Amino acid sequence: MIRHLLLLGTIVLFSSGCGNSAGKSVVEKFPQEQTAVFSSTDKYLENTYNWARKMALSYAHDGTDPVGYWYEAALPQREAFCMRDVSHQSVGAQILGLAVHNKNMFRKFAENISENKDWCTYWEINRYDKPAPADYTNDKEFWYNLNANFDVIQACWKMYEWTGDKDYLTDSCFVNFYNKSLNEYISRWQLQPESIMSRPRYMNQPKNFDLNNNFHTCRGLASYVENFRGLTVGVDLIAALYAGFDASSKMALLLGNKGKAEKDRQMALEYRNILEKEWWCEDSAYYQTFWTEDHTFYRGEGVPFILWFGATEDANRIRASVKDILNKEWNVENMSAFPALLYRLGYFKEAYTYLTELPQMNRSEYPEVSYGIIEGMINGVMGIVPSASERKISTCSRLAEDSLTAEIRNLPVFDGYVTVKHIGRVISEIENQTSQNLVWKVMFLGKHPQIKIDGNTCKAMNFQDANGNSYSMIEVSLPSGEKMSAQIL
Repeated sequence: MIRHLLLLGTIVLFSSGCGNSAGKSVVEKFPQEQTAVFSSTDKYLENTYNWARKMALSYAHDGTDPVGYWYEAALPQREAFCMRDVSHQSVGAQILGLAVHNKNMFRKFAENISENKDWCTYWEINRYDKPAPADYTNDKEFWYNLNANFDVIQACWKMYEWTGDKDYLTDSCFVNFYNKSLNEYISRWQLQPESIMSRPRYMNQPKNFDLNNNFHTCRGLASYVENFRGLTVGVDLIAALYAGFDASSKMALLLGNKGKAEKDRQMALEYRNILEKEWWCEDSAYYQTFWTEDHTFYRGEGVPFILWFGATEDANRIRASVKDILNKEWNVENMSAFPALLYRLGYFKEAYTYLTELPQMNRSEYPEVSYGIIEGMINGVMGIVPSASERKISTCSRLAEDSLTAEIRNLPVFDGYVTVKHIGRVISEIENQTSQNLVWKVMFLGKHPQIKIDGNTCKAMNFQDANGNSYSMIEVSLPSGEKMSAQIL
């Protein structure tokens, strides 16, 4: 057994030195042009990544605007960023080295939550550090999708896992946003598990409520789907509530608050129980997506969010939902998430198709597209998933053929970078360019009894994903500044 081998199942303890934002990084920062540089012998992948990288960075702004560091995450002409799009673009932005942009934008949302807005914040903020006029008139008249608070909470947890920045866990501005969203906001909009299926269509209305005023009727939409009449709850809202409480539970557990962690985990499971018992249609093998004021289910958009938020763990229902998604046409906002989502769930051929065709699709200039491609390439094709809570980096090559290679150099994680190279699906190499000793969770597609680590043979652990694909994995310690290589036998 090699000296770096870790027993599978060993708990990696939270380190107070991991990404402490108050400390000074000892890792030299690379300039933008040397950050997250991707190359591959699959030129479709390489060209797609380079297109997305150039497009995404063209939307990033350097802090000279009143709002500070930001990137466009809305319709390009708006010169603004909205809660939904930032939540969904933030991983791609982190990959490109835009951590300071992410943190500034999430802080802007967090600091503007208020009781006068019924515990909403600003749905969309522009470069002038003002609520975007296209979505806001005053605190009683504005556009708002209720999913957004929970989407932001989950995204902030992801940002912690990528960066190790403990401000996402302990900063009073963020903590206040999480607490208000999971308590007062839930109550004000009747989103409790026992109330959500009976809540009214319109709530917290201004005194001059006008059915012809979108800033009255859309102030508290119960879904990201905005054009379905009579909707009181969308399945995407149920899934978002699950994700918000699940993320909060993980934060609390990491901070040692076991009571809150268990309470929030139970709340997450209550929303999952509603999803599985009330929204799943056994006869048709699909999830319903809309619940209306006449207490009737309807079908439409929303299923991708069940998978995006990880709201179900039922493998049969995941497969049925993917089939449901693949049998429909979608707008480019939805499709931008499909590469990362489908790679994670084991649908490699379909993920590759979306990934390489998105740049040619109608409205491909929408910012979410380029950032989604970046996430799909690094989380998906390269299988790279960082976890600051465990000081761990996971990798898994999902290249289409063993004759292909792919490499991402200087990928920002924690207080530094990693470089990862895959040779087909048989060899993976990694370099730890952070100041910390990490754990490398190296995975390969296929069921293999052994994996060779730097020439030493080790027993592999095997498991399957929701689509039935087999994987082999092992965890090894990866010291700061060192390179390692893994190969299936």
